[in-house]
Amino acid sequence: MTKYKIIDNFLPNDFYEKLSFDLKSDRIPWYYKKVDVDKKKSNNNGFFCFCYYNDFKPDHHLFNVHIEPILKNLNAETVIIVKANLVLRDKDMIDCAFHTDTECLYSTTGILFLTDCNSKTILKVDNKEVCVNSIENRMLLFNSQIEHKVIYQTDVYKRYVINFNFIERKSDFYNE
Repeated sequence: MTKYKIIDNFLPNDFYEKLSFDLKSDRIPWYYKKVDVDKKKSNNNGFFCFCYYNDFKPDHHLFNVHIEPILKNLNAETVIIVKANLVLRDKDMIDCAFHTDTECLYSTTGILFLTDCNSKTILKVDNKEVCVNSIENRMLLFNSQIEHKVIYQTDVYKRYVINFNFIERKSDFYNE
């Protein structure tokens, strides 16, 4: 059974460049969140969030341009939430607490990395920690019930990711 997948060069280069340019522009309405996952173990800077899809509907007009083509490629049948996160550099490589993004049993979590940096996403798979480096245009897919955390970057000022939580049209991904 496959528990996670890493796909490098996930998006065609022209689509990726446009998505990255738009998301990193000054036209995105970022909202500040003081706590990332857990008040006891949190990034001191907080982070910024931009929702593409929330409450069972698109939350911004860029959903159609940025996200629909990606969801089609992911074979998504039902979307739970899609949001972009912007994290500012911290002086120490601290991490957030292990967590899951949704309680939906048959869903997939995807993280599309938009920044090359020393940040890492750690998955807890079969009582072992799997480390995934932050590399531009890399997609990390995993069963949403797998706990994960982020080790924050210290080498670049801003780290961007897009977080997807969805139910696939077919469940073949976990039966390989």
